[in-house]
Amino acid sequence: MTSQALQFADDDPDSDAAGTASNSQFVTFSCGKRNFGIDIMAVREIRSWSPVTEVPDQPQAVRGVLDVRGEVVQVFDLNQLLGSALTEVSQSNVVIIVSVADKSVGILVDAVSDIISVGDKNMRPAPSNGGNGSGVVSGMAKHEDTLFSILNLAPLLGG
Repeated sequence: MTSQALQFADDDPDSDAAGTASNSQFVTFSCGKRNFGIDIMAVREIRSWSPVTEVPDQPQAVRGVLDVRGEVVQVFDLNQLLGSALTEVSQSNVVIIVSVADKSVGILVDAVSDIISVGDKNMRPAPSNGGNGSGVVSGMAKHEDTLFSILNLAPLLGG
């Protein structure tokens, strides 16, 4: 006779007293060789790459603007925002339209991966940067065998 361990809701650190999991949902994507996630509630739309209109006197990381349902939206190159080279745009790139401080902004990324749910036990604090960083990474999330940097959009996009 073999014994089996039974797992109850209150044995699971991701469950609350009512037995439901305490999960956060993130849209995950890649940019360069890095994996990122952003809170699903900030995402308004995911669009295939289309040419942008360049506008003078924009921040360096702004690739241009798009008309998204009658609203002019700045499109930021995430690679450049994070200190890497300008993205060489192709038809496989994607623009994620997000809401930051009540305005819509586009983020140019390589590809959107998935929508994931991450329990509290798979969330970790952001690595310490000695207090010199801008706080663009709010934490780390582990899903299956991949570690994602969770982006804090407000300091990243000036919101």
